[in-house]
Amino acid sequence: MKNLYFIAILPPEQLSEQIDDIRKECSEMFNVFAALKPPVHITLFAPFQLGNERENQLIKVLEAPRHHSSFEQELENFDTFNSHVVYINTIKNKSIASLQKNITAVMHHHEIGKREVKGGNTLFKPHITIAYRDIDQEIFPAMWAEYKNKKFKRQFTVGGFTLLKHDGKKWNRFKEYSFIEPMPELTLF
Repeated sequence: MKNLYFIAILPPEQLSEQIDDIRKECSEMFNVFAALKPPVHITLFAPFQLGNERENQLIKVLEAPRHHSSFEQELENFDTFNSHVVYINTIKNKSIASLQKNITAVMHHHEIGKREVKGGNTLFKPHITIAYRDIDQEIFPAMWAEYKNKKFKRQFTVGGFTLLKHDGKKWNRFKEYSFIEPMPELTLF
């Protein structure tokens, strides 16, 4: 049997609740609900299937990217991907890009989650989704008009990442990976 997983940064609870309120408001105003299924997150590695027999390997493989320094992550305003996703813009920085690159490298090295899809996990545009998948193209202009000039600015400390697993109905936190701060370089002189 195969399970569905993905890897993400989950913002702190208070910030996640604020963003979830925005998602709920959007869903009520525009009758879109798909974005409410997963917890508030920034995807680091897109959903992938893996057999039960490899789950322990997956858990161990993700220990390597833990050797990363904590970092500040900024969120600022809203944006879109064409006319099918509205999201909170996550300001791309060296730390989040490095983390995503390291996770992708270790996953591909162990042949987990490799995709032939254009872009797959190689084109990285960090974001927090507000609405997607079930946006009717006729309502998109009104939805975007609602969010394009709204201001949103928050910052939080990223101290790790999360492996999520789908139970057939919803996404659940499966394993938390806290960062292990790299050792400072030692010199003899």
